[in-house]
Amino acid sequence: MSRDLLRRLLFLVVSLFVAVIIIFLLLRLLPGDPANALLSINASPEQIAAARHQVGADKSVMAQFITWMSALLHLDFGKSYISGLSVLPSIGSALLITLPLTLISFVIAAVLSVVAGFLAAYYARRWFGIVLSGFSQLGIAVPVFWVGLILVWIFALRYNWFPSSGFPENGWGDPAGALWSLALPITTIVIVMSSSMTRYVKSVTTDVLGSDYIRTSRALGSSFREAFFRHGLRNASVPFISVLGIELASTLLGAVVVESVFSLPGLGSMLVKAIAQHDYPNIQGILLVTTFLVLVIGFIADTVQRIIDPRLRITSSSGIK
Repeated sequence: MSRDLLRRLLFLVVSLFVAVIIIFLLLRLLPGDPANALLSINASPEQIAAARHQVGADKSVMAQFITWMSALLHLDFGKSYISGLSVLPSIGSALLITLPLTLISFVIAAVLSVVAGFLAAYYARRWFGIVLSGFSQLGIAVPVFWVGLILVWIFALRYNWFPSSGFPENGWGDPAGALWSLALPITTIVIVMSSSMTRYVKSVTTDVLGSDYIRTSRALGSSFREAFFRHGLRNASVPFISVLGIELASTLLGAVVVESVFSLPGLGSMLVKAIAQHDYPNIQGILLVTTFLVLVIGFIADTVQRIIDPRLRITSSSGIK
């Protein structure tokens, strides 16, 4: 297990390095000059040259990459072209909103989807299971921004139960106010995410309920509860953990939509603003941090799968893909 873990850690590091190269090159392939963020419309050639020198755009691509990598090794993400603030502390402040929003939504959605998916599979031929499957299908079909707008219209504008947008000025210094402002965004994500995961839980549970090992265990005298928790739960959890990792990563990346709908100053809103202003240091920093988080989520999900299912460790150690 230790060798497999080290191998996957090495793969994580290599993947992150490749992601750094791709992020850097993609931004340089986009139309426009990063120096434009510092210039007015009527800038003179001398001002353009000075701005390009200031942002390093007058150097070769290789020289720019070496400079950026050298700074990253010292955890220096540079400074914003617009605000002049250091990128890393700005990202840290935005993550204080994005991460709680993502994690709280994920935990609630995971619990709801496990319960709803199991019931939808167990009562698949009854009206209760059919209704649950229908609601999950409907939740998948509805765009997340539309769900957010409907919740704002009903619970913020019509009944004034929750704030429609924004975040407290003192942030998590006011925990109750912070959670209250995240209530509708969390509900929006939970509705969409739990709908997707419910369908997958139902599919996995249906396969487990019809499996040979469950029938054999029942034939040997075990109750349904004993057979399911002893044999079915582990087999169902292995593929579900993979889906949990994908859903968590998708929620983190999709925060840009929810934060835009509710005007939350999180990582997504910061990225949209940076792209509109051609603020390359902020764009690079945000993409790098989100890529790192997605890779770590995938690494953790893969590691947990191998802990639960020894067959994956055996396959990995034997070199079979």
